[in-house]
Amino acid sequence: MTSDSAQEILTTLRREKGISPTSLAAIQAWLNDPALAEFAPHISDLVASKQWDVLEDSFYTRLRVGTGGIRGPLGVGPNRINTRTIGEAAQGLCRFIDDYGPEAKRAGVVVGYEARKQSRDLAVLSCEVFAASGIRSYLFDGLRATPEISFAVRHLGATAGVQITASHNPRTDNGFKFYWSDGGQVVPPHDTRFMEMVAGVETIDRMPIDCARDAGLIADIGPEIDTAYLNAVRGLSTLDTRSATIVFSPMHGAGSTNVLPVLRNEGFAVTTVPEQIEPDENFPTAAGDLINPEYREVMELPVQLAEAQKADLAISSDPDADRIGVAVKVSWGSPSVQVLTGNQVGAALTHYLLSRRREQGKLAEDDLVLTTAVTTSLISDIAASFGLTPRDDLLVGFKFIAEIIEGLDDTSRFVFAAEESLGYLAGGFVRDKDAAIASLLVCEMASWLRDRDETVIQYIDELYREYGYYKNAQYLVALPGKGGRDVMEASMIYLRAHPPSELAGISVTEISDLLDESMSDPESYSMGGSTDVVRLYLSEDHRTRVTVRPSGTEPKLKVYVQHRSTVGDSLDVAKAQGDAVAASLGEAILEHCRNGLAGTLRFDWDRSTRRTI
Repeated sequence: MTSDSAQEILTTLRREKGISPTSLAAIQAWLNDPALAEFAPHISDLVASKQWDVLEDSFYTRLRVGTGGIRGPLGVGPNRINTRTIGEAAQGLCRFIDDYGPEAKRAGVVVGYEARKQSRDLAVLSCEVFAASGIRSYLFDGLRATPEISFAVRHLGATAGVQITASHNPRTDNGFKFYWSDGGQVVPPHDTRFMEMVAGVETIDRMPIDCARDAGLIADIGPEIDTAYLNAVRGLSTLDTRSATIVFSPMHGAGSTNVLPVLRNEGFAVTTVPEQIEPDENFPTAAGDLINPEYREVMELPVQLAEAQKADLAISSDPDADRIGVAVKVSWGSPSVQVLTGNQVGAALTHYLLSRRREQGKLAEDDLVLTTAVTTSLISDIAASFGLTPRDDLLVGFKFIAEIIEGLDDTSRFVFAAEESLGYLAGGFVRDKDAAIASLLVCEMASWLRDRDETVIQYIDELYREYGYYKNAQYLVALPGKGGRDVMEASMIYLRAHPPSELAGISVTEISDLLDESMSDPESYSMGGSTDVVRLYLSEDHRTRVTVRPSGTEPKLKVYVQHRSTVGDSLDVAKAQGDAVAASLGEAILEHCRNGLAGTLRFDWDRSTRRTI
């Protein structure tokens, strides 16, 4: 682009009230930098089509390191995923590794990718950046599931791992997930140091892939790692029965590389969803932009096929195959299947695995069950009833679970970990949630129950009768763009300054703010860190609670509601009453947050998209 053309664009932007000085300065820097010349036509197109909101959101800030690395929409600008921002992340990782010396550089980086747009190209770019810094990389020969990258880091003794993925984010997104030598994602303060190194990148060095291969700095990997990984997963099998029938969908993603071979190698009868079995960067059967199996509409095709096939289970992995959505047969007399929540699956698997462990004489009092602080307390109650001391206070993000596992002297004592967002893990060879491991365990549990003439639904209901009925609900308020970020910031500031004394007629007994007081001050507040969490307790036992946090991976404000009620003579009555109380609490906290907003902020809140899980 000529300087005159760039000046014309800038002149146009200066006239637009929707473009902030910060964004204008960033756009100018991108237009004037010869290293960013490839992006100039994209900026020009956005200006020509008057996409002022997109321009503002793309340039007003930089992508932040969240609970799962960096991720966001593909596009132009420092707040989008593109060759520049991925290049910066890779260059920052080079600097991070360089601090650990020559041996760390020789041990290298495992690089993988899933099916999203530009994933292969961005993976190759990362390898070229590593090579230019003398860091070896191991590049997978095709798409792979994210947990296999975690496995490969440990299996190969690599220093780090990178997966090009946006996990369960909308199909328009991509990202850069970063693992360290233990196979887990980096945790504070190392994630902050990584972010600082990325922010300090000015130039990106690349060695063309052919030259890097000739220099021995890029090695291609594939089947040999697959075999080792699949064998390791197979070793987690808990019993031999394979009576459950399964419908499976990889949702056009990497699940065909880990979930499907695990289930078929183990002898399960698996029918795949034909419309979704092949990897496809466009995700043509997605529910809009949604590809997260937490959402019921994303599970629609697997559910329909399961009902048509009269299958016991419908399972769908997300695009990078670290999470699974599960739907189960309602009763033996009906083909209908019901989609379970992540909390329900986690609770059922916890009870099942501990029961099997006790039956085998392997249960010990120092066995460990791990959950995050927003995951159902039913799991903790179950673990405690088996004589264990569960860890249920971990920050959101599986990296904090991995940190605990890494710190164990004996990882065989780790039994199970669960997140409410469909993430589960057993075994010590992967340090992230794993859809293949979870699918194997779910299918074995369903087979075990089938052989007892019991459904998974009945099993979960038994848990409610024994431990109390837990209603866990998640309210998602989608607030995209800079305006949405302003709304979330204002909501969190207001909630901290004016916490409610009661919600839906129930007194708030205790308030917990995980954010350091100095960081929660309105003048210094920086939204979205792992400790940016406010929790309101509405019972002395902390079993009824409301938790509010901005998402670390998506432009969403998340509200988690938990209500426990004792089950008397009727579970149905307890469910109806508990569901009503939880819904009232959810609406009350959302209204409280809204009341702290005014003007444009309230307008943006009122037009936001809301969803309940």
